[in-house]
Amino acid sequence: MTSTPEAPKKPRVHAALGGNSEPLKVFSHSAIVYWWPIWVLGLLFWALGATGLADGPEAQRVMGITFVFTLLFIIFSTTVRLRGANSVIFGLILVIGFILLATANMTGPLGDFIKSWDVRLSPTAFLVTGIGVLLQWILMIFGFDRVKFWQVVPGQRHEKVFWGSGDKSENGANAKCQYRSDDFLRHRILGMMMIGDLEITLGDGRVWQLHNVLFARSRNRRINELIVMRPID
Repeated sequence: MTSTPEAPKKPRVHAALGGNSEPLKVFSHSAIVYWWPIWVLGLLFWALGATGLADGPEAQRVMGITFVFTLLFIIFSTTVRLRGANSVIFGLILVIGFILLATANMTGPLGDFIKSWDVRLSPTAFLVTGIGVLLQWILMIFGFDRVKFWQVVPGQRHEKVFWGSGDKSENGANAKCQYRSDDFLRHRILGMMMIGDLEITLGDGRVWQLHNVLFARSRNRRINELIVMRPID
């Protein structure tokens, strides 16, 4: 009579916070993650122009000015990092400026100056720009940005490269993860509070910087749960 060998048992995990020990992968994205308004507006304005819903010189001028201002704002936001008090001050400037323009109903010298701009793009220009940025956005977010990633398992953190070279492992003892969302332009406006930075401080004081992480707040909480877990044989 033959006996069937028993399947190896999975190691139990002791958790100080929660019992879910599933590994967590974290991806740090490039600044192009904040460029989504460009391809959204490009495709939207192309659709409005192609269907005739926004026909005429005035509508084309409004769409052209909106698109150019949005492009300039994103270039500035992804180039200049404003943190802490600087982000609050800049946010107040934006709010006050918007209120003043709305109250003045775009009248006066500034309003006349902006109204005099004749910035118009053809539907084809909106389409080509929108698709071009969208393809690069997809290529980076779901391609190149995933070549290098961080995997957190109970009691350990791993820095990995997709094809397996240059991997690093660190013990989770005395480590902690901190969530940062203090860049007003990137995190709060373009990231809509869904994107932030993570700082994983190791036991020896070294810091791993993970920038532009999607759903950073929930991932920060999950990382801190995993690094305090200890596997039990």
